[in-house]
Amino acid sequence: MSSINVAIAGGTGNLGVPVTRAFLSSTVRPSQVNRVVVLTRDASSAKAKELQSLGAEIYDGTVDAKALQGIDVVVNTYSHYLPGEVSENLAKAAADAGAKVYFPNEYGMDLRSLGKYGKPYEGKTIRADFARQLNNGALKVVSLYVGAFLEILFRYPMALGIDLPNRVFTVVGDPAAKFSSSSIINIASSIVRLAILAVQDPSSVPDHARLNGTAFSMAELAELVGKEQGSQIQVNFGDLEAVKAKIENEDDKIALALYAMGTGTMDYSNDNVNELVNPDESLWKWVSIDGEVKRTKGLTSF
Repeated sequence: MSSINVAIAGGTGNLGVPVTRAFLSSTVRPSQVNRVVVLTRDASSAKAKELQSLGAEIYDGTVDAKALQGIDVVVNTYSHYLPGEVSENLAKAAADAGAKVYFPNEYGMDLRSLGKYGKPYEGKTIRADFARQLNNGALKVVSLYVGAFLEILFRYPMALGIDLPNRVFTVVGDPAAKFSSSSIINIASSIVRLAILAVQDPSSVPDHARLNGTAFSMAELAELVGKEQGSQIQVNFGDLEAVKAKIENEDDKIALALYAMGTGTMDYSNDNVNELVNPDESLWKWVSIDGEVKRTKGLTSF
């Protein structure tokens, strides 16, 4: 199989940079990846220049079919806070240019398992469905669900009920319910693997793919943090019904995260593509919650 050409939309962003670096890695380039094009609004930024020095092509013009000519895979890492038409225009440009594979900017919870409580992020589903309908479904669309971003999950601990100064974790739902979380570097590597496999054989990659970098419960997290800091963490219970109401009435995204973490609806440990992208951990090691707690000295240093 010849090497593939890839475009990363938002390639200088928080997720876009590690994804671009992964496609530029000597482990896949040039043997499996040829061109790596970064679509950005500012070609003069420090991140754009860094990626260019690593071998990426930087493009800051209009993103249309002409700009994506010859591209096999388009990876959308745009922020979901951008207007929906930005992602829809990107998907249409990819389809019109004849791209084979498209990754919508999902990369969070699998909303299919959340039912009506997935409403705060329903725009993601709408845009992914839009892409799947283009060219009568000829464009392979891979929605990747990673659970929570491991490095970002604990940057705002109080919002998640984690009160480190007072040694208290407040859990909404079941403290033993597990939820999945994935390291950004593992997410980036997985996107590269899925892209290569999907171009080679579209049927080998599911349209909806889950990752499970590490899965843990709030009770397990409290125990790990307590051991790391040398002081026990108390686990209290929050009001699940109040959280549900906040999701339904206010489209509250933090409430949705609390609901998913405490109900097991974000646990992908038994249904994922881990072995597909990284057989027997032969390509990389999954970053674990144990390692993250140690790295952050008990969630105190990021």
